[in-house]
Amino acid sequence: MPEFRVGYAQAVITPPLDPPAYLAGFGRNRVAQSVHDDLYARVLLLDGFEQRIALVALDLIGLTYQHCREVAALVNKTLIGTEVLIACTHVHHGPDTIGLWGPDLSISGVNPAYMRDLKSTIVRLINEAVQRMETAAVRSVAIPVTGLAKNARNPDVRDEELSCLQFVRLGSAAPLVTWLIYPCHPEVLWDGNPHITSDYVHTLRARIEAETNAPAIFMAGAMGGMMTPDVRDHSFDESAAMGEALAAAALRVLSRAVVQPVTALSHQRREFTLPIQSPLLEQAVEVGLLPEIRDKDGLVTTEASVTRVGSAWIAAVPGELLPELGLLIKGEMKAEGALLPIVVGLANDEIGYILPAEDYIYPDNPYEPGEHYEETMSLGPQTAPRLLAALRSLYRQ
Repeated sequence: MPEFRVGYAQAVITPPLDPPAYLAGFGRNRVAQSVHDDLYARVLLLDGFEQRIALVALDLIGLTYQHCREVAALVNKTLIGTEVLIACTHVHHGPDTIGLWGPDLSISGVNPAYMRDLKSTIVRLINEAVQRMETAAVRSVAIPVTGLAKNARNPDVRDEELSCLQFVRLGSAAPLVTWLIYPCHPEVLWDGNPHITSDYVHTLRARIEAETNAPAIFMAGAMGGMMTPDVRDHSFDESAAMGEALAAAALRVLSRAVVQPVTALSHQRREFTLPIQSPLLEQAVEVGLLPEIRDKDGLVTTEASVTRVGSAWIAAVPGELLPELGLLIKGEMKAEGALLPIVVGLANDEIGYILPAEDYIYPDNPYEPGEHYEETMSLGPQTAPRLLAALRSLYRQ
Protein backbone atom coordinates (compact mmCIF):
# COMPACT_ATOMS: atom_id res chain seq x y z
CA MET A 1 0.00 0.00 0.00
CA PRO A 2 1.37 3.46 -0.82
CA GLU A 3 2.62 5.48 2.12
CA PHE A 4 0.28 8.17 3.43
CA ARG A 5 1.79 11.17 5.16
CA VAL A 6 0.62 14.41 6.73
CA GLY A 7 2.42 17.68 7.42
CA TYR A 8 1.36 20.77 9.32
CA ALA A 9 2.35 24.42 9.67
CA GLN A 10 0.71 27.56 11.02
CA ALA A 11 1.34 31.28 11.40
CA VAL A 12 -0.36 34.28 12.96
CA ILE A 13 -2.17 36.49 10.43
CA THR A 14 -3.57 39.09 12.82
CA PRO A 15 -3.57 42.46 11.02
CA PRO A 16 -1.90 45.53 12.50
CA LEU A 17 -4.25 48.08 14.04
CA ASP A 18 -2.49 50.92 12.22
CA PRO A 19 -3.50 51.54 9.48
CA PRO A 20 -7.07 50.88 10.63
CA ALA A 21 -8.29 47.30 10.27
CA TYR A 22 -11.94 47.27 9.20
CA LEU A 23 -13.74 44.30 10.71
CA ALA A 24 -15.77 42.25 8.24
CA GLY A 25 -19.09 40.52 8.61
CA PHE A 26 -21.58 42.95 10.11
CA GLY A 27 -21.92 46.68 9.35
CA ARG A 28 -19.40 48.98 7.72
CA ASN A 29 -16.79 51.13 9.46
CA ARG A 30 -16.15 48.73 12.35
CA VAL A 31 -12.57 49.59 13.21
CA ALA A 32 -10.62 47.09 15.31
CA GLN A 33 -9.54 48.54 18.64
CA SER A 34 -7.58 45.64 20.13
CA VAL A 35 -6.68 41.96 19.74
CA HIS A 36 -8.48 39.51 22.01
CA ASP A 37 -6.85 36.47 20.39
CA ASP A 38 -4.71 36.09 17.30
CA LEU A 39 -5.99 35.01 13.91
CA TYR A 40 -4.21 32.12 12.17
CA ALA A 41 -3.43 30.53 8.86
CA ARG A 42 -3.21 26.77 9.38
CA VAL A 43 -2.07 24.27 6.75
CA LEU A 44 -2.74 20.52 6.76
CA LEU A 45 -0.77 18.78 4.04
CA LEU A 46 -1.98 15.35 2.84
CA ASP A 47 0.37 13.26 0.69
CA GLY A 48 0.03 9.79 -0.81
CA PHE A 49 -1.39 7.76 -3.67
CA GLU A 50 0.35 10.14 -6.11
CA GLN A 51 -1.63 13.04 -4.65
CA ARG A 52 -0.56 16.07 -2.63
CA ILE A 53 -3.30 18.26 -1.18
CA ALA A 54 -2.72 21.42 0.86
CA LEU A 55 -5.73 22.20 3.04
CA VAL A 56 -5.53 25.79 4.26
CA ALA A 57 -7.79 27.21 6.99
CA LEU A 58 -7.83 30.98 7.45
CA ASP A 59 -9.45 32.93 10.30
CA LEU A 60 -10.95 35.35 7.78
CA ILE A 61 -14.35 36.31 6.36
CA GLY A 62 -13.49 34.84 2.95
CA LEU A 63 -11.25 35.06 -0.11
CA THR A 64 -12.19 35.47 -3.75
CA TYR A 65 -11.50 32.76 -6.29
CA GLN A 66 -8.91 34.94 -7.99
CA HIS A 67 -6.84 35.22 -4.80
CA CYS A 68 -7.09 31.47 -4.16
CA ARG A 69 -6.00 30.55 -7.68
CA GLU A 70 -3.11 33.00 -7.44
CA VAL A 71 -1.89 31.22 -4.30
CA ALA A 72 -2.22 27.84 -6.00
CA ALA A 73 -0.16 29.08 -8.96
CA LEU A 74 2.58 30.38 -6.65
CA VAL A 75 2.68 27.07 -4.76
CA ASN A 76 2.98 25.07 -7.96
CA LYS A 77 6.07 26.97 -9.07
CA THR A 78 8.04 24.78 -6.66
CA LEU A 79 5.58 22.05 -5.60
CA ILE A 80 4.30 21.00 -9.01
CA GLY A 81 1.05 19.06 -8.93
CA THR A 82 -0.04 20.26 -5.49
CA GLU A 83 -3.77 20.86 -5.10
CA VAL A 84 -4.59 23.83 -2.86
CA LEU A 85 -7.90 24.18 -1.01
CA ILE A 86 -8.28 27.40 0.99
CA ALA A 87 -11.26 27.52 3.34
CA CYS A 88 -12.04 30.55 5.49
CA THR A 89 -13.69 30.14 8.87
CA HIS A 90 -15.88 33.17 8.06
CA VAL A 91 -15.09 34.81 11.37
CA HIS A 92 -16.89 38.16 11.77
CA HIS A 93 -14.16 39.85 13.81
CA GLY A 94 -11.22 39.78 11.42
CA PRO A 95 -10.08 42.13 8.64
CA ASP A 96 -12.07 42.85 5.53
CA THR A 97 -10.56 40.70 2.77
CA ILE A 98 -13.47 41.08 0.35
CA GLY A 99 -14.13 44.85 0.19
CA LEU A 100 -17.66 45.29 1.53
CA TRP A 101 -16.88 46.51 5.05
CA GLY A 102 -14.84 49.69 4.63
CA PRO A 103 -15.64 53.12 6.06
CA ASP A 104 -18.54 53.78 3.67
CA LEU A 105 -20.30 52.57 0.54
CA SER A 106 -17.63 53.99 -1.75
CA ILE A 107 -14.40 52.77 -0.09
CA SER A 108 -13.20 49.18 0.18
CA GLY A 109 -12.02 47.93 3.56
CA VAL A 110 -9.27 45.76 2.06
CA ASN A 111 -5.64 46.54 2.92
CA PRO A 112 -3.62 45.56 -0.21
CA ALA A 113 -0.38 45.19 1.77
CA TYR A 114 -2.07 42.78 4.16
CA MET A 115 -3.36 40.72 1.24
CA ARG A 116 0.11 40.48 -0.31
CA ASP A 117 1.59 39.35 3.00
CA LEU A 118 -1.23 36.86 3.51
CA LYS A 119 -0.64 35.14 0.18
CA SER A 120 3.11 34.98 0.79
CA THR A 121 2.48 33.48 4.22
CA ILE A 122 0.22 30.75 2.82
CA VAL A 123 2.80 29.77 0.22
CA ARG A 124 5.53 29.66 2.88
CA LEU A 125 3.42 27.53 5.21
CA ILE A 126 2.60 24.99 2.52
CA ASN A 127 6.30 24.58 1.78
CA GLU A 128 7.01 24.21 5.51
CA ALA A 129 4.29 21.57 5.86
CA VAL A 130 5.87 19.53 3.07
CA GLN A 131 9.15 19.51 4.98
CA ARG A 132 7.43 18.24 8.15
CA MET A 133 5.50 15.29 6.75
CA GLU A 134 5.15 12.11 8.82
CA THR A 135 3.63 8.74 8.02
CA ALA A 136 0.12 8.65 9.44
CA ALA A 137 -3.15 6.81 9.97
CA VAL A 138 -6.52 8.38 10.80
CA ARG A 139 -9.52 8.38 13.10
CA SER A 140 -12.63 9.55 11.18
CA VAL A 141 -15.91 10.16 12.98
CA ALA A 142 -18.82 12.58 13.35
CA ILE A 143 -21.13 13.44 16.23
CA PRO A 144 -24.27 15.60 16.47
CA VAL A 145 -23.78 18.50 18.89
CA THR A 146 -27.17 19.97 19.69
CA GLY A 147 -28.21 23.11 21.52
CA LEU A 148 -25.35 25.33 20.33
CA ALA A 149 -26.56 26.62 16.96
CA LYS A 150 -29.89 27.71 15.50
CA ASN A 151 -31.15 28.38 11.99
CA ALA A 152 -32.37 31.98 12.05
CA ARG A 153 -33.98 31.69 8.60
CA ASN A 154 -35.65 28.29 8.87
CA PRO A 155 -35.60 27.01 12.47
CA ASP A 156 -36.81 23.53 11.50
CA VAL A 157 -33.75 22.75 9.36
CA ARG A 158 -30.39 22.32 11.08
CA ASP A 159 -27.19 20.45 10.39
CA GLU A 160 -25.54 20.11 13.81
CA GLU A 161 -22.92 17.51 12.93
CA LEU A 162 -19.35 18.01 14.11
CA SER A 163 -16.99 16.09 11.81
CA CYS A 164 -13.57 15.04 13.10
CA LEU A 165 -10.55 13.60 11.32
CA GLN A 166 -7.59 13.04 13.63
CA PHE A 167 -4.37 12.04 11.94
CA VAL A 168 -2.08 9.99 14.16
CA ARG A 169 1.51 8.84 13.97
CA LEU A 170 1.63 5.41 12.35
CA GLY A 171 2.56 2.76 14.91
CA SER A 172 2.08 4.83 18.06
CA ALA A 173 -1.35 6.43 17.43
CA ALA A 174 -0.02 9.70 18.89
CA PRO A 175 -2.08 12.58 17.47
CA LEU A 176 -0.36 14.66 14.79
CA VAL A 177 -3.20 17.04 13.90
CA THR A 178 -6.99 17.16 14.38
CA TRP A 179 -9.23 18.48 11.60
CA LEU A 180 -12.66 19.74 12.72
CA ILE A 181 -15.65 20.86 10.62
CA TYR A 182 -18.81 22.39 12.12
CA PRO A 183 -21.65 24.28 10.37
CA CYS A 184 -22.10 27.50 12.34
CA HIS A 185 -21.06 31.13 11.85
CA PRO A 186 -18.25 32.19 14.23
CA GLU A 187 -20.31 35.13 15.47
CA VAL A 188 -21.03 34.59 19.16
CA LEU A 189 -19.61 38.09 19.52
CA TRP A 190 -21.91 40.53 17.76
CA ASP A 191 -21.69 43.76 15.81
CA GLY A 192 -20.71 45.86 18.84
CA ASN A 193 -17.52 43.89 19.40
CA PRO A 194 -14.42 45.94 18.40
CA HIS A 195 -11.83 43.27 19.30
CA ILE A 196 -10.15 40.96 16.82
CA THR A 197 -11.00 37.35 17.65
CA SER A 198 -11.63 34.02 15.99
CA ASP A 199 -14.72 33.66 18.24
CA TYR A 200 -15.65 30.17 19.48
CA VAL A 201 -13.09 28.64 17.13
CA HIS A 202 -10.31 30.00 19.37
CA THR A 203 -11.40 28.03 22.43
CA LEU A 204 -12.31 24.94 20.40
CA ARG A 205 -8.84 24.65 18.92
CA ALA A 206 -7.04 25.58 22.14
CA ARG A 207 -8.87 22.92 24.16
CA ILE A 208 -8.23 20.21 21.55
CA GLU A 209 -4.56 21.16 21.40
CA ALA A 210 -4.19 21.13 25.19
CA GLU A 211 -5.71 17.66 25.44
CA THR A 212 -3.93 16.05 22.46
CA ASN A 213 -0.59 17.91 22.46
CA ALA A 214 -1.10 18.35 18.73
CA PRO A 215 -2.38 21.21 16.55
CA ALA A 216 -6.00 21.58 15.47
CA ILE A 217 -7.41 23.01 12.27
CA PHE A 218 -11.03 24.18 11.88
CA MET A 219 -13.23 24.71 8.83
CA ALA A 220 -16.86 25.79 8.58
CA GLY A 221 -19.57 23.56 7.18
CA ALA A 222 -22.92 24.41 5.56
CA MET A 223 -23.63 27.39 7.79
CA GLY A 224 -25.76 29.60 5.57
CA GLY A 225 -29.33 30.34 6.24
CA MET A 226 -28.35 31.53 9.02
CA MET A 227 -26.71 28.85 11.14
CA THR A 228 -25.69 31.09 14.02
CA PRO A 229 -24.77 30.55 17.71
CA ASP A 230 -27.81 30.20 19.98
CA VAL A 231 -26.68 32.67 22.66
CA ARG A 232 -28.23 35.47 24.69
CA ASP A 233 -25.54 38.03 25.53
CA HIS A 234 -23.05 37.62 22.64
CA SER A 235 -20.22 37.60 25.18
CA PHE A 236 -16.71 36.22 25.31
CA ASP A 237 -17.87 33.88 28.10
CA GLU A 238 -20.50 32.43 25.77
CA SER A 239 -17.93 32.14 22.99
CA ALA A 240 -15.60 30.19 25.27
CA ALA A 241 -18.46 27.97 26.48
CA MET A 242 -19.41 27.08 22.90
CA GLY A 243 -15.82 26.23 22.03
CA GLU A 244 -15.49 24.11 25.17
CA ALA A 245 -18.69 22.21 24.38
CA LEU A 246 -17.59 21.42 20.83
CA ALA A 247 -14.12 20.38 22.00
CA ALA A 248 -15.56 18.08 24.67
CA ALA A 249 -17.79 16.40 22.09
CA ALA A 250 -14.89 15.96 19.67
CA LEU A 251 -12.57 14.51 22.31
CA ARG A 252 -15.27 12.16 23.54
CA VAL A 253 -16.10 10.72 20.13
CA LEU A 254 -12.45 10.55 19.01
CA SER A 255 -11.53 8.57 22.13
CA ARG A 256 -13.88 5.82 20.95
CA ALA A 257 -12.91 5.94 17.26
CA VAL A 258 -10.74 3.23 15.74
CA VAL A 259 -7.43 4.14 14.11
CA GLN A 260 -7.42 3.00 10.51
CA PRO A 261 -4.90 3.16 7.67
CA VAL A 262 -5.67 5.65 4.92
CA THR A 263 -6.39 3.48 1.90
CA ALA A 264 -7.30 6.22 -0.57
CA LEU A 265 -6.55 9.88 -1.19
CA SER A 266 -7.86 11.95 -4.08
CA HIS A 267 -8.89 15.50 -4.90
CA GLN A 268 -10.97 16.47 -7.90
CA ARG A 269 -12.25 19.94 -8.68
CA ARG A 270 -14.62 21.31 -11.27
CA GLU A 271 -14.88 24.90 -12.47
CA PHE A 272 -18.28 26.28 -13.43
CA THR A 273 -19.76 29.68 -14.21
CA LEU A 274 -22.56 31.70 -12.65
CA PRO A 275 -24.43 34.88 -13.54
CA ILE A 276 -24.68 37.72 -11.02
CA GLN A 277 -28.40 38.29 -10.49
CA SER A 278 -28.19 40.38 -7.32
CA PRO A 279 -28.55 44.14 -7.92
CA LEU A 280 -26.67 44.87 -4.69
CA LEU A 281 -23.65 42.79 -5.68
CA GLU A 282 -23.69 44.22 -9.20
CA GLN A 283 -23.66 47.69 -7.67
CA ALA A 284 -20.74 46.75 -5.41
CA VAL A 285 -18.74 45.70 -8.46
CA GLU A 286 -19.65 48.86 -10.36
CA VAL A 287 -18.50 51.20 -7.57
CA GLY A 288 -15.31 49.23 -6.96
CA LEU A 289 -16.05 47.70 -3.54
CA LEU A 290 -15.74 44.28 -5.17
CA PRO A 291 -13.23 43.52 -7.93
CA GLU A 292 -14.55 42.95 -11.44
CA ILE A 293 -14.94 39.18 -11.38
CA ARG A 294 -17.16 38.78 -14.46
CA ASP A 295 -15.84 37.58 -17.80
CA LYS A 296 -16.73 39.09 -21.18
CA ASP A 297 -20.05 37.23 -21.08
CA GLY A 298 -20.91 38.63 -17.65
CA LEU A 299 -20.32 35.32 -15.85
CA VAL A 300 -18.40 34.55 -12.68
CA THR A 301 -16.07 31.55 -12.61
CA THR A 302 -15.79 29.54 -9.42
CA GLU A 303 -15.23 25.90 -8.44
CA ALA A 304 -16.40 22.95 -6.37
CA SER A 305 -14.31 19.99 -5.32
CA VAL A 306 -14.47 16.59 -3.65
CA THR A 307 -11.60 15.29 -1.54
CA ARG A 308 -11.54 11.65 -0.44
CA VAL A 309 -9.48 10.66 2.58
CA GLY A 310 -10.11 6.99 3.18
CA SER A 311 -13.82 6.56 3.87
CA ALA A 312 -14.40 10.31 4.36
CA TRP A 313 -15.60 12.37 1.41
CA ILE A 314 -15.32 16.14 1.75
CA ALA A 315 -17.39 18.26 -0.65
CA ALA A 316 -15.98 21.79 -0.77
CA VAL A 317 -18.33 24.58 -1.86
CA PRO A 318 -17.45 28.20 -2.70
CA GLY A 319 -19.76 30.07 -0.32
CA GLU A 320 -22.28 29.89 2.50
CA LEU A 321 -24.42 26.86 1.78
CA LEU A 322 -27.84 26.66 3.42
CA PRO A 323 -28.15 23.59 5.66
CA GLU A 324 -30.87 21.93 3.59
CA LEU A 325 -28.44 21.82 0.68
CA GLY A 326 -25.64 20.59 2.95
CA LEU A 327 -27.82 17.74 4.17
CA LEU A 328 -28.79 16.93 0.57
CA ILE A 329 -25.15 16.75 -0.52
CA LYS A 330 -24.19 14.58 2.45
CA GLY A 331 -27.04 12.20 1.62
CA GLU A 332 -26.01 11.97 -2.01
CA MET A 333 -22.37 11.26 -1.14
CA LYS A 334 -23.43 8.58 1.32
CA ALA A 335 -25.52 6.95 -1.40
CA GLU A 336 -22.44 6.95 -3.63
CA GLY A 337 -20.30 5.15 -1.03
CA ALA A 338 -19.04 7.72 1.49
CA LEU A 339 -19.04 6.37 5.05
CA LEU A 340 -18.36 9.85 6.43
CA PRO A 341 -19.77 12.59 4.16
CA ILE A 342 -18.62 16.12 5.04
CA VAL A 343 -19.33 19.56 3.59
CA VAL A 344 -16.82 22.42 3.85
CA GLY A 345 -17.99 25.94 3.04
CA LEU A 346 -16.22 29.10 1.86
CA ALA A 347 -13.74 26.91 0.00
CA ASN A 348 -11.58 28.61 -2.64
CA ASP A 349 -14.14 31.41 -2.96
CA GLU A 350 -16.79 33.47 -1.16
CA ILE A 351 -19.74 33.95 -3.49
CA GLY A 352 -22.20 34.62 -0.67
CA TYR A 353 -25.23 32.57 0.27
CA ILE A 354 -26.19 29.49 -1.73
CA LEU A 355 -29.95 28.89 -1.48
CA PRO A 356 -32.19 26.19 -2.91
CA ALA A 357 -33.59 27.63 -6.15
CA GLU A 358 -37.16 27.04 -4.99
CA ASP A 359 -36.57 29.11 -1.84
CA TYR A 360 -35.02 32.10 -3.63
CA ILE A 361 -37.28 35.18 -3.40
CA TYR A 362 -35.54 38.48 -4.02
CA PRO A 363 -37.07 41.23 -1.81
CA ASP A 364 -38.76 44.27 -3.31
CA ASN A 365 -36.39 46.51 -1.31
CA PRO A 366 -32.96 44.90 -0.84
CA TYR A 367 -32.07 47.54 1.77
CA GLU A 368 -34.96 46.29 3.91
CA PRO A 369 -35.01 42.61 2.97
CA GLY A 370 -36.94 41.27 5.95
CA GLU A 371 -36.87 37.45 5.86
CA HIS A 372 -34.96 37.41 2.58
CA TYR A 373 -31.63 38.97 3.51
CA GLU A 374 -29.74 35.94 2.18
CA GLU A 375 -31.04 36.56 -1.35
CA THR A 376 -29.52 40.04 -1.40
CA MET A 377 -26.08 38.55 -0.66
CA SER A 378 -26.39 35.67 -3.13
CA LEU A 379 -25.35 35.61 -6.77
CA GLY A 380 -28.79 34.32 -7.73
CA PRO A 381 -31.16 31.35 -8.07
CA GLN A 382 -28.94 29.51 -10.55
CA THR A 383 -26.12 29.14 -8.02
CA ALA A 384 -27.36 26.02 -6.23
CA PRO A 385 -28.39 24.04 -9.34
CA ARG A 386 -25.06 24.68 -11.05
CA LEU A 387 -23.11 23.86 -7.89
CA LEU A 388 -25.01 20.61 -7.40
CA ALA A 389 -24.39 19.63 -11.01
CA ALA A 390 -20.65 20.23 -10.57
CA LEU A 391 -20.49 18.23 -7.35
CA ARG A 392 -22.50 15.34 -8.74
CA SER A 393 -20.16 15.06 -11.68
CA LEU A 394 -17.32 14.64 -9.16
CA TYR A 395 -18.62 12.29 -6.52
CA ARG A 396 -20.37 10.06 -9.03
CA GLN A 397 -17.15 9.39 -10.93
